[in-house]
Amino acid sequence: MSIKIEALTKCQSIEQVVELINDEFATDAESELIAAKYAVDAAIEMGEGVGKEDIVPHLEALSSAKFDFFDALELAIKEVSTYD
Repeated sequence: MSIKIEALTKCQSIEQVVELINDEFATDAESELIAAKYAVDAAIEMGEGVGKEDIVPHLEALSSAKFDFFDALELAIKEVSTYD
């Protein structure tokens, strides 16, 4: 499974990511899925690994968004488990 969210690729700031997560009509993806994808992508872009300890700070950065943190973390871990 590889998460692809077109609307997320258009976000230029973390504030826009929060808006996307909070706007239930912006995309068909659930808020946890958007948060998970953002966290994984952010960790990779920062040159970090993609382990739990690398993903958590990026999910925490989305604290003003409405999503279930633990569900998003679980989705992010599932996503990175598909990487070679």
